[in-house]
Amino acid sequence: MSSSRSNESRVIQANIDAVWDKVKSVTFSFWSAVQKVDIEGNVDAVGSIRVVYFKDGSVQKYQIREISDLEHFVTYEVIESSVPTLVLAAYHTIRLRKVTHDNSTFVDFSSEFASGENTSTVVEDSKYKKIEALQGLAGAF
Repeated sequence: MSSSRSNESRVIQANIDAVWDKVKSVTFSFWSAVQKVDIEGNVDAVGSIRVVYFKDGSVQKYQIREISDLEHFVTYEVIESSVPTLVLAAYHTIRLRKVTHDNSTFVDFSSEFASGENTSTVVEDSKYKKIEALQGLAGAF
């Protein structure tokens, strides 16, 4: 089984702690495509679930696989989707790095997809969703 990656990044003009407060809960309060998110389990716990309701009517369920307050990253897996997925598995990571020059934050939003029917379409779609999410995150500050 092969995999494909999608990666987008952006510098946010806010300190890493402020950005982490927006990102770590994986509720996407900054992303205009998201209508609401329900949390199953402890918000800070590995294994907890996010049910993400998108404004287009689709619903996806994410499970937190890794989270680090020390390293400022969170990884989640798509475990259910109301729309058919074209890949066998999808893991997403949002990782923050402090930019020491001006106390801003470098945000790296990456995904790894296990090959499915049309992985290139999924990677392209993921690119635009990440750009939109990062734009919303930047606008939150």
